[in-house]
Amino acid sequence: MPAEESTPAIVLRARDYAESDRIVTLLTLECGKLSGIAKGAKASRHRFERKLEPFSHVNLHFRRRPHGQLVFITRAEAADLAQHVVDDDLAKIALGSYMLELTDALTAEEGEASGAYQILLAGLGALGVGFADSALRQAFEMRLMRWAGFGLEFGQCRACASISLDGGAAVYFVLSRGGIVCSRCRNAVPEGAIKLSGRSAATLARLSDLPIEDSPGAEPAGPDGALALARFISSTLDRRLRSQEFLDSIMPLKS
Repeated sequence: MPAEESTPAIVLRARDYAESDRIVTLLTLECGKLSGIAKGAKASRHRFERKLEPFSHVNLHFRRRPHGQLVFITRAEAADLAQHVVDDDLAKIALGSYMLELTDALTAEEGEASGAYQILLAGLGALGVGFADSALRQAFEMRLMRWAGFGLEFGQCRACASISLDGGAAVYFVLSRGGIVCSRCRNAVPEGAIKLSGRSAATLARLSDLPIEDSPGAEPAGPDGALALARFISSTLDRRLRSQEFLDSIMPLKS
């Protein structure tokens, strides 16, 4: 029998299976993203403490199965891990659900993902002790996209590498380049672009380096910056996340 392993983990999604089991997908600190089956999870309070729900932060115990992708989850306990209370506010639920789904979309089964785990942990932590706002959303999006290899550049021109955003001049976000070009270089760049105010570009540049836990309450980019991020994420994933429509109805891009 394979040895039992354990690692801190955050539940990304879960669904009932058969009469008393659950199929759960978790992002772990040490083993990447795992999907597993928890036998009797709906009936066993001792082994799972009702901790196999989205947003739960648990110490996961599991055994790998010789055949099949699902691991066998033996226990899940809160231990002394930080817990994230997001179900006390609709905006928190919406933004938290989006964080989970975006993280799920950008991580691969059993691929190394300790960085994504830390970003998600910081995002949910900030959400749990604070509030949901556009600055937190934008900071989380940029930090997670950077981890996934899609570093976005809002601080300098992708073409000439020198631009001053303090003057407030408009710039252009080019999806295919993942960054801005200045007005002087715009004519030399044939790809379509989203026009951004200098202020929105400067704000996104600041948020990209701001610790996630410090982002709630910070100034967010305007609707043009929010649109640039949304378009880039959708083009990268080649789809629109289901949670995004709900989030946008609660926290519109213009907010």
